[in-house]
Parts: sequence; C-alpha cells; structure tokens
Amino acid sequence: MRRITEFWKGDLPVPGQRGEGLPVASRGRFFASGLAVLVMTLTHVEATWLVHSNLTLNASLAVQELYDDNVFILDTRPAPGMTGPPGPTVSLPKRESWVTAVTPGLTLQWRPGPGLNLAASYAPEFTWFHRASSEDFVAHRASLNLSGVWEGAKWEWRHQWMGVDGSHWGPVTLRPGDCRAIGGIPLRDRRDAVLYRSQWQATLSLSRGFVRPVAGVYIHDFRTEQLPNPEPNRYLYENYIDRWDAWGGLDLGIPIGAHLHGILGYRHGHQHQGRLRGAPSPYANDYHRFLVGLEGSPVSWLKLAVLAGPDVRDWDQPPPAFHQSEILYWMDATVTVLPTRRDTLVFRATRFEQPAFTSHSVYEDIRYEFSWRHQWTAGFSLTAGLTLYIGDWQAPVQREDWIYTPGLTASYRVNSHLELECSYTHDTAVNRVSTRLAPYAEGREFNRNRLGVTMRYTF
Repeated sequence: MRRITEFWKGDLPVPGQRGEGLPVASRGRFFASGLAVLVMTLTHVEATWLVHSNLTLNASLAVQELYDDNVFILDTRPAPGMTGPPGPTVSLPKRESWVTAVTPGLTLQWRPGPGLNLAASYAPEFTWFHRASSEDFVAHRASLNLSGVWEGAKWEWRHQWMGVDGSHWGPVTLRPGDCRAIGGIPLRDRRDAVLYRSQWQATLSLSRGFVRPVAGVYIHDFRTEQLPNPEPNRYLYENYIDRWDAWGGLDLGIPIGAHLHGILGYRHGHQHQGRLRGAPSPYANDYHRFLVGLEGSPVSWLKLAVLAGPDVRDWDQPPPAFHQSEILYWMDATVTVLPTRRDTLVFRATRFEQPAFTSHSVYEDIRYEFSWRHQWTAGFSLTAGLTLYIGDWQAPVQREDWIYTPGLTASYRVNSHLELECSYTHDTAVNRVSTRLAPYAEGREFNRNRLGVTMRYTF
C-alpha cells in the first residue's frame, strides 16, 4: 500500500532521502499556482460542454484567513529542563498563528441516461501556518458518486478519498502534558496519511415498503514514522496506527404512514488495527449489529433518519482485564425540524466503537450535535451550533475525554458566484479520569478559539 499511496504525497521527483526537495509550503504554492491556471482554463470550456453534451463541469475557488490561538491544542507548559527526541517538532503550549488556506475545486456531473448518474469532484486544500510551519499541509480530497435505476431498483455507490501531504513525524508533547483529548484529531489530520471510505446500497420496492442491501469500507493508512518512547516521564511521541473496517448487511423498510417507514436492520463486519512498532494489535474483532429506526417525513416540518441498536462483538485475543461482555451501542440519527420557512433545526447523534489511532486500544466515538440556521434575507444566513464530542475507552485503558464546541457562522451570498463567510468556534476539552488512574491525564485538556473569514467563488 505504501507504493500506491505515494501518489497522494505530491513529492517532486528530487532524488535523496525522504523529505528532501521542496518543503510542504513551497510545494503547496507551486501546485496552487498550477491549479489556479487550470481552473481558469476549464471555466472557458464549460459553456460549450453544457450545450453539446450531457456533461457539466464547474470550478470554484475558496480562500480562508483564520486566526487560531492554540495551534497545538495544548495548554500545559513543560516542566523545566524537559526536551524531546531529535527530528519531530515539539508541541508548544498556547501557540497562536494566522492560518491561510486556498482550495480550488472541480466538480463534474455526467448523466448519460436514467440508468446512470456520475458526480466526481477534486478539491486540494493548501494550508500554511504562519507561526508554525511544521503544521503546513496539503489535503487532496476527491469523491466519485455513482447512482441510477436498474430494473426498478435505485442504487448508489459513493467513494471518498483523502491524501494528506504533511509532516511525516507525529507530534511530541513534553511532560506533564499528554496526548490530547480523543488523540488530538486536528494534529493528526495535518500529517501524512491516506483515507478511503466507500458505501454501496440498493433500494428495492416491496409493496409499500422496501428492502435495502448495504455494504461499506473504511481504511485509514497513516504515513507517519513510528518511534519508541524510551523516557515517558520526559516526553510523549504520538505513534499513529493504521485501522480499517469492512461491513455489509440488510435493511427492511416497513410502512408506517404515507411518508414514514420503520426500519429493521442487520450488519456484519470486521475491524482491524495495525501494528505498533512491529507488535500486532489484540483488538481485531468481528461484530454483529442489530438495528431499529425510523426514516421519512411524517409531517411536512419534520424529517427523520434514525438508526440505532446493540453491537455484539467477537474479539480475537484482548488482554485479560478487557471487558469482553460489555454491551456496546451503535447509533446514526439525524432529526431535522423546519419550524418556519426561514428556520432549520438539526439534531444529530452518532455512536460507534472503533480501534484507537494512537495506542493499541478501542474506544466509543460519540458525538452529539445541534445547529440552528436562520435565513434572514435571500442572501444572508446565520447558523449557531453546539457539539459535544466524547471519546470513551474500554478497560483496561483509563481514558474518557469530552470536547465542547460552540460555534457561530454568518454567510452572505453576494451573487450567484460569490459567497462570503465569517465563523467563530471555541473548543474546551475536559479529562474525566482521575490522574491517580492515568498519570498526566490533565495534560489532555485544552482550550482553543478560532476566528475565520472565507471567500468562495464559483465560476
């Protein structure tokens, strides 16, 4: 897989050791210039393609300027005399920086007939941290969605890829700091990695109900170096561990009303966690997931997409202190309320078990989200939201992290091409495990404020 994913790294063909050649920031500016020319060129051929074929091509460009008052999401200052290993960048507490992100994008839609619709997109994001250059990265995001109707059955097959060209070193935290809450996802997502998600489903009508076979896969291939932590009382180097999940199953839709179905579902899958410095993980598992839910719109102002149920797991060889009999739950629920013509309320909750990416362990990834969007005028809207993100580890690991994130976004559409956006978010991370059980656990806590302005132009 390493050879395949070199495509995503974007390195120029300069001979030498890994990491030589242009730095990430220089590579980003080089690619951004070339893509800007490509975007401008393609916009001139769009009208011709629309007239002479069923192919639609659109181009866009987004530029964001953001102030981040805690780039390394770290509040704890190191004890005097603490130093880290040579090579990786040491995380600095309360390091603030302006951040510039440029994202050109291309989308393509092809509709040769009712049996097939194709939508593809590519949007590389070039990001520079003006006071933390170690965090510069390029994120290559691409998608391919296929859908259509075949012999009365509606089907769709979605693919998402992301390749991150960033630092190939994990973060280093000097003690008494610790690995950040839920592994420090903002730090992780700026480092070398390849991520792929795919989901397929087909819906077959059955009287007033339906049958829906489904399948999916998730692969996270981390490209950072793994290093030992020989002096854990002095520093912590974060090793990232590969993981994947593949599953399949069936949903049965039972009509309840004219526009509402009850759902009975089943999933069978396998989760795998990779090696940590050569050692295999004991947390690979097969699972059986039994689901019930609601799907549809019972009234005009309410939309439901709710699915939840228990996981039954068969673990390979977990440690003796592991709670194999613990009942786990899976949930994917979205409730949309439209109280007025100008207001949209969205409640979303997800919960699932997965292998950790910073240690040989497993945790429940739990997220509760609420947002309210009000359309003040045809062009101006305001969105307020609150997210509670929880990472709850299974024994023998002693770890439970909560992150509260309120946010506010104002959007103004100047015309059909130009949109301006201002946003503010605040993160508060809280450790909920005693330091008697988990030394340095308080070092996971942090506060972060981000204030940004974004301009998006669609050609």
